[in-house]
Amino acid sequence: MDVESLKKQLQLMEILVDGCKKHPAYRAIRPATGRCDPCVEMWQARQELKELEK
Repeated sequence: MDVESLKKQLQLMEILVDGCKKHPAYRAIRPATGRCDPCVEMWQARQELKELEK
């Protein structure tokens, strides 16, 4: 892996670690409802991370 890919993975993982203040139990295992921006951001980060790991 190159450095840029690792940096992107780190950035996405930080989004997942920060989580959502309103919904602390949400860990992006199922799709977000779309009503909470931090949850949607977590879901998108999880999807991007899956794509990078392929």
